[in-house]
Amino acid sequence: MVLKVIDNFLTETYHKAILEMMTDGAFEWHYRSSITGIGIKNSDTTNIFNGYGFSHIYWHEKGEPGGPDYPGPVGPYARFIQPMLCQILDVVRSNPSPYNYNFIWRSRADMVTWTGKDEFIHEPHVDINFPNIASVFYVNESDGDTIFYNTKEENITHYSELIEYERVSPKPNRLVMFPGDFLHTGCSPTKHANRIIINSNFVDKEYIDEQIKGN
Repeated sequence: MVLKVIDNFLTETYHKAILEMMTDGAFEWHYRSSITGIGIKNSDTTNIFNGYGFSHIYWHEKGEPGGPDYPGPVGPYARFIQPMLCQILDVVRSNPSPYNYNFIWRSRADMVTWTGKDEFIHEPHVDINFPNIASVFYVNESDGDTIFYNTKEENITHYSELIEYERVSPKPNRLVMFPGDFLHTGCSPTKHANRIIINSNFVDKEYIDEQIKGN
C-alpha cells in the first residue's frame, strides 16, 4: 500500500474558512453510534461504547435526496467543499494507476470526541469494497492517529490478526491519500476535545458503470 501525505494542502485562507464553518454552532452534525461501523470480523464488543461519533455528508453515492440515483452534492455546504474535492482529484489523477480515478464518489465530515486519557482505536474498516482512492483531510488541531493496515478485508478472518503498517498523525490542513479498499481506522483524541476530518473517495467512473451494467 502506498500512502501520500501533503501538508499545507489548501491555501491558508480556504482552510481557515472550512475550519470556521465546521466548528460553528450552526453546522449540522449527525450522531452515529459507531463512526466506522462494527466490524463483522471483530468479536470483541467490550469497548463499543467509545466508538460513537458525528458525521456530516457533503457528497454521496446517491446524490441529493429525490435527485438522480448517482453521486452528487448533498446539503448547503457541499459546493463550498467542492473546490477542495476537485483539488484532491487532480492529485489523485496525477499519480500512475491501473485505474482512471476521475470521479468524486463520496465525501463525509467526521468528528470524534475525547473519550479518556487512554488511546481508543476505532473499528478497522474499508471505505468501499472496490478499487478507489481515499483521502483524509485533517481540519482542526488535534491528536488521534489514522492507522493503516497493509491488507484487504478478504485476506483476514479476524481483526485480531491485523498488524499496523503505518500511522499518520493529525495536523491542520494535512491531507493523506491511500487505497480505500485497504483496512484502516482512526483513534479518538486523548489531548484535545475533538478530532475533525473530511474523508473522501474517488473512483474510476467507467469501471463503476461496467460493474452496474454487469449486475
